[in-house]
Formats: sequence, C-alpha cells, structure tokens
Amino acid sequence: MFTGKYILSPMVRVGGLPFRLTCLHYGADLVYAEEVIAHRLLKSTKVINETLGTVDFLDEDGGVCFRTTSEESDKVFFQMGVSDPEVAAQAALMIEPHVAGIDVNMGCPKDYSIKGNMGAALLSQPDLIKKILCKLVSVCSKPVTCKIRILKTEEATVALCKEIASTGVAALTVHGRTRYTRSSHACNYDIIKAIKAEITIPVILNGASLDITNKGDMTGLMKETGADSIMVARAAWYNPSIFRDPEPAPVREAVQTFMRYCIDYNCSLHILKYTMGKFRGAFKDGATSLEVTRHIEAKLIYQYFGLGDYYDEVKSRRSDNIQEEFQRNKRQKLGQDYKILEEELTPPILQSFRSKIAPKQILNQWLEINGFTKPTFWTTDSNRIFTGFLKIDNDTFAMEGNFKNKKTAIQAVSYAYCMKQNIELRHYKTGSRTKCGDCKCKSEG
Repeated sequence: MFTGKYILSPMVRVGGLPFRLTCLHYGADLVYAEEVIAHRLLKSTKVINETLGTVDFLDEDGGVCFRTTSEESDKVFFQMGVSDPEVAAQAALMIEPHVAGIDVNMGCPKDYSIKGNMGAALLSQPDLIKKILCKLVSVCSKPVTCKIRILKTEEATVALCKEIASTGVAALTVHGRTRYTRSSHACNYDIIKAIKAEITIPVILNGASLDITNKGDMTGLMKETGADSIMVARAAWYNPSIFRDPEPAPVREAVQTFMRYCIDYNCSLHILKYTMGKFRGAFKDGATSLEVTRHIEAKLIYQYFGLGDYYDEVKSRRSDNIQEEFQRNKRQKLGQDYKILEEELTPPILQSFRSKIAPKQILNQWLEINGFTKPTFWTTDSNRIFTGFLKIDNDTFAMEGNFKNKKTAIQAVSYAYCMKQNIELRHYKTGSRTKCGDCKCKSEG
C-alpha cells in the first residue's frame, strides 16, 4: 500500500474534501485529510448527508468537523491530533468505517498542538508515542501510520524511528526538518536515507516541496533517498495537479477543477478563500488572490473563474439541508442566551479595524463617560471561525460573521454595538455616519 505512492500531505484548512478530490482527480494515490483533534471528533455528530452524497461529522453549531464521500473512501487517511491512547482509540473506532486508514500527527509545531501535548510535543515522549500507536494498532482493522519531524541529531531520529517501527504501524512519514526549521530551509535527505537503512517498514518522504515542480521530481527524490513513497504539501497547494504525469496542468485549469468540487460539496466561503491564497498563476489580468478573495459572496469568486452558471445550476437543484438545520439550531440557541447584533460588515469596514483608533477603544471610552461598568469581551470559535461576545452590565450581545481571528470578532461586536447605540465612528468608511447624541464621547476624531 505504501510502495511507489504519490500522496497528498495533511494541511490545516486546505485538506478538506474538495481539495482531496482534486488531487485524486489529477493522479494522487492517497490523500491525508487535515488534522482533526480527537476530542473534537468525539463531540461531533455523524450524519448521512443524502443531499451531497457524503458522510458528515458535524460540530454542535453545524460546522464540518470531517466530511468524506465514497469517491475517496479507499484512499483517504484520517489524521488526528491526540495525546491520550484511550481517546485515540475511541476516535479511531468512530471514524474507521469511513476511511482507508488512521494517522497520528506527531510533527505539528504550532502552539495549539504543543500546548495540548500533541504534534511535535510528542517527539520528546517516546513512551507515550508507543502507547498511542500500540493502542491504535490493537483496535484498528485499517492501517495505522504516523507522521513525525526529525530531531536534533541523526542518531536520536533513527532511534525514535526504530521505536515507532516496533509498534506495528503500517508506515512512517518523516518530514525532513526539525520542529524549529522553517519551510524555506532545505529538507534533510540524508536523514531519510539513514532511517530507511535502519527500519523495515515503509518510509514516506515529506518536506521536499522546494525541489518539486512535477511528478518526475517526486520519482527522482524517492530514488535518491530510498523512500518507499513521497508526500507533498505546498507543491500541491501551489498547483493541485502536481500529481499529473508527466507535467501538471495549468494552474487556472486545476483551480477550476477544485472550484467545481467546492460547489458540488458546499465548501464554506472562508475555506475557499484561504485555499486560493497560495494558487500561483491562477489569476488573470494582473489580479491578485487578495483582489479576488475580498468578495463577500462565493458566487462572485466562482464567476471570476467562469463558473457562475455552474454555481447557479447546482444551487437551484439542491441545498445542504442538514448543515442548514444545524446552523438554524445554533442561531436559535444563540438568540436564547444572547442579544444578537445585526450589522453589515463590508471589506472596507473590516479593513478599517486595523486603524489606531478601533471600535473597541471608542466603545470603552463611551461606556466610561456615560457611567457604564467596564465591559467584558470574549470569543468562541468553530473550525477557526469566531463569534464575538460583549457583556455590558446585565446585557450580553453576540455578533456572528466570517471572522478568522479573535481580534476581528471582538472589533466586530464592538462596531455593531456602536452602530446600534448611534455612537459615532468618524474613523470608519461606513457610507453614512451616525452620532451618539449629547454624550461626551471622545470619538469625534
């Protein structure tokens, strides 16, 4: 299963169903899904989405935790972030019927993984690694793999790989950089050779995108390092047809294929925009990804790539009723607990949140001058999309939107409250300005 394979690497927010199917369309043998934290999967609800022809694992608020379809069921590996063997086993048994195998992330250097004792944090805990992998191998009927980064020395890396091989995993993916090495630095191919010489299970090379422009390059790297297979991330993100033999398709053509899958499987707008950020050469007439993705409607992006009619056709014949029901339930529950603020936030308004005098600052000044208690701000998120909350005295307000970080969500709820109370925001291009009456607000700018 892991000899001579060309594999898509897991990528957060990118490796969803539309992108995986695009890579399979262009010749990838296996695709690894984006990492899902095991605890999150266990809290999700499995539904059969007959409208889309998918199996969905949905969060409480209707966000997609994991979505798959029969087209990839024998080729997709589910990657989990986990630090507890029992939790790993529960998550694996829950997802195993719908995937080709289970992978454990033991290389992610991001803060959220390290703080959760997951990803690269496991590299210094070989005993815990063995417990997790042994448990998974014992309960799973599908192949179990794991993905690591190299350690500071070749000797330490080889020793860890031997320990992992002893657990019975089907294959080991090695990213040829340490957890501290940036992606712009060269991949360490010598360590891959040393690992392959010392263990008998298949070794999958990862981290070589800087040296890959076509499938032939991948084949050459397997021969050079002795790796059994190769896994690519950034090279596929730049052009998902990188797996096509002998040469990849033009980027714009590959992006159009990706977008058709996005339409077919109801890809969320923020995932569509994020994924498009790295497509090189897809934009015509000097346009940049920022100019295209600034649109607040998915249809406008699809129209830019000549798929507006296809979008309308698909939308007219079906709607994702299951996910819409979850979203309605979320909004209903939100409305029971909080006062929902409604305000249109256009791109110019969102961009103006970056100015020196932001809505939160103006709101704090206004509340202090008018005798209110100090407000409390916080956020919640689903699939890294944030909702902002604001508590003033005994009232709590919520503001939903396509907010990609906590700061934007907090500024958004502040802005919406200011507009509700007619607090003037002279620093914002709102189209029309409203005033706060006779108060002594300092926001006159």
